[in-house]
Amino acid sequence: MHSESMPTPPRANETPQPQQQWLSFDQLPLIAVDQDYIKQVNTENLIVALPLLTLAVVVPVLINVPILVLLAIVTLMLIVLGCISYLRFCHAKSIHFGVFEDELVMQKGVIWRKKTALPYSRLQHVTLSQGPIERHFAQHTLKCFSAGSGHAEISLPGINTTSAEPMRQHLLAKAALRQKTNLPLAEKQHNELTSQSDTQSPTHMPPPKAQVSAGNTMNAPATEPSVQDDKDSNKDSDDDNKPL
Repeated sequence: MHSESMPTPPRANETPQPQQQWLSFDQLPLIAVDQDYIKQVNTENLIVALPLLTLAVVVPVLINVPILVLLAIVTLMLIVLGCISYLRFCHAKSIHFGVFEDELVMQKGVIWRKKTALPYSRLQHVTLSQGPIERHFAQHTLKCFSAGSGHAEISLPGINTTSAEPMRQHLLAKAALRQKTNLPLAEKQHNELTSQSDTQSPTHMPPPKAQVSAGNTMNAPATEPSVQDDKDSNKDSDDDNKPL
């Protein structure tokens, strides 16, 4: 017989919120990356563009390309490099981030905008990297890795040297604290689910089987004599009754 269990009322943190109370990403106070990162991106654009422009001029001259073709090549190269440099500049200015109580939020993108929120409960480790150009401008790139992921969930460039290491330590401390507080909560929820499944599922115990051990042979019921034993006893009695 199945036992009917009463439905459990929703807990306070499981009550759905109306859409008017939802907090949008646009309402989060995000801050831009360091301004020296914009200078770093412009320097990288010049380092890449100058050698390419030099090759675009020198190579056609060496192979005796007509002047009109040379001008067309240089103009096309300037347009392509200018578009790439401008897109990288706009992308650098679009990077914003925010360190909040429960999560780290990052926003970036010019054509396709992307917003990423990484809760501290999923944060596994944080690394800082610095290339030669970043070292010149005192910049770092902060990478956050989540549990069970082989790549960085958040790669945040443009962090100044004075705030890079304190920010990394702060994120690691928040992750350790959040994971420590979530562990008892996860165990409590697991115990509640286990108790609910035990009350809802009926338990049918099979009837115990009678077992006779070797030491309890005296208490075992006596077995009936077989037919062959009856025949042997009757034969013995007939032999006794025969005359000598």
